[in-house]
Amino acid sequence: MQQTTKTGVVVLSRDPGSFDEHAYKQWHQELVNLAKQHDGLIDVNLQRPLDGVQDQWVQIITYDTVDSLKALLSDAAFKAAVAASEETFGKPITQQIVANSKPSAVPVTVVISQLVKPGYEEAYQQWQLEIDAEAKKFPGFLGTELIKPLPGVQNEWVVIFRFTSGKHLDDWFASDIHREMLKRAEPYFDKVHIRRVGRGFEDWFANAAGEGDAGPTQFKMAMVVLLTLYPTVMLITLYISPFMSSWGLPVSMFVSNILSVIILTWAIMPMATRALDFWLDDETGSRPSITIGGGALIIALYAVSIGFFVWLSG
Repeated sequence: MQQTTKTGVVVLSRDPGSFDEHAYKQWHQELVNLAKQHDGLIDVNLQRPLDGVQDQWVQIITYDTVDSLKALLSDAAFKAAVAASEETFGKPITQQIVANSKPSAVPVTVVISQLVKPGYEEAYQQWQLEIDAEAKKFPGFLGTELIKPLPGVQNEWVVIFRFTSGKHLDDWFASDIHREMLKRAEPYFDKVHIRRVGRGFEDWFANAAGEGDAGPTQFKMAMVVLLTLYPTVMLITLYISPFMSSWGLPVSMFVSNILSVIILTWAIMPMATRALDFWLDDETGSRPSITIGGGALIIALYAVSIGFFVWLSG
């Protein structure tokens, strides 16, 4: 049987402290530069602590294969940078390695790593099937994935839970059945680590080479997406869709969506995020005057865009 190629992922987590955020981003960029020196890099992502979502700084480095990730982890410069950061920022860093057969791209993902006591592996797997069945009954459940230990790479069993929103995930974690199932499984574990990551439109607001961070707030991302999506769809509808009218609505709509995604991803969104960087950046954009002013600017651009297309199609 042909084996599925697994991506190699390392999750670095650190509790927040009194250190300067700008300095932390500079250190993150140092890791990005080191990661780029090894073949197979897919993404490097920095996520800030978010109230009610995650309580740590989280860095996620993804390679196309486990061997590529091993090359980074064995790099002396990478090891030195990670070790030196603990003294610089005064907080220890935890490292979780995951060999994952299918990368996730959902709003909220929780990665749970569990070191199972010897002899309890069979009981643990049966328990995992039961808790998965209970999770499926909750609103917003998207799926789970159980990743077995991989000798020489990860010793823990890793479970990835995916839900459509943080609230749905919180409802599952706070439920009586979840607490009961965890209490029942306590004899199986030596230790358990939970990492909670992921939101919504980040891929359009982060550098694909891994230089981005977790991105601006969700409402800012949604406003910029609407600002760029509306004129893109209008232009396609006015000037391209008529040539596809004989194809039928399902086919022409599908082609229109492909064109919209291509235009947004590689043309419009990069220009928009650069132009609105003063508002999207968490440092400058966190000032109330800039937050309000930038929001007002985008609303004004909505009106201009609507007015332009009313005139154009009149």
